[in-house]
Amino acid sequence: MSSCGNFTKLLVILVVFLSSTSIAKLVPVIARIDSTFNAQLSNSSITLLTEGPQGRRRIPEFTVSIQNYHSVSEAWLNGKLTISTKNGRISQPIIDTTVSFCDLLQNPQKSLVYFEIRRYGRAPDRCPIAPGLYVYSNVSLKKTQIPSFLLESDFVVEVSGTTGSARNQFVNVKAYGSLKRF
Repeated sequence: MSSCGNFTKLLVILVVFLSSTSIAKLVPVIARIDSTFNAQLSNSSITLLTEGPQGRRRIPEFTVSIQNYHSVSEAWLNGKLTISTKNGRISQPIIDTTVSFCDLLQNPQKSLVYFEIRRYGRAPDRCPIAPGLYVYSNVSLKKTQIPSFLLESDFVVEVSGTTGSARNQFVNVKAYGSLKRF
């Protein structure tokens, strides 16, 4: 057989082998959410929805409900994303950032987070944030853009929020899951 024929076979094998990893979309699949809220500031919850049609493409959704009692004029959110290898070794956080929620509301173009929040429910549009009930139902991470250089792995996302000049903690959330190709 000619070297050109061998090269063609090798190319076809490579395309078939790599197509499942290069074409498939990497999606965060949450397995567990732990959350605590300051009961003096709000009546809030996060519920992981595991009911519904099962199958290999089932991606759990979650619902967030926030009933804040007081007007909020200052709020900061700290987000941290840590990826661990499949053998369980935890790496350093690949994202660790703090943002002013009020600055985000005034300049929503700075982050896609605000637009994702609005996809699932009524979002405040300015500070101070009025007391009231904010519900975000059936939140899905299927449309989250994951950098293509990441591999299938486990992750932990930590979000904590503080409010007021004393930076009183009002929320602490940890979500555990895996990045999976679909």
